[in-house]
Amino acid sequence: MSQHEFAEYVEQVFRYHNQIVNELIERSAMGDNEESDELAKEEAHMLEACASLNEFVSQSMAGLDTNFRAKMQLVDAVPECEAATRRVEDLLP
Repeated sequence: MSQHEFAEYVEQVFRYHNQIVNELIERSAMGDNEESDELAKEEAHMLEACASLNEFVSQSMAGLDTNFRAKMQLVDAVPECEAATRRVEDLLP
């Protein structure tokens, strides 16, 4: 995967993750708080798995310089975030 392709993949996963987080927020705002234990567990795992991606994008959007180490962590973090997000999406009714 080229650097440009990876950057597009990072953006795609970030947007997908945020879409699912927004769905969770909307469900909560509508009073649909009946979350299964499995969904709650997977949601917590997703938030942890996606933390470095969210931090990286936030720093990037704020115009802060992201170091090489942070960029290299994305190689493992982005696929893990995508997989965790899919597991949460699969558990949504």
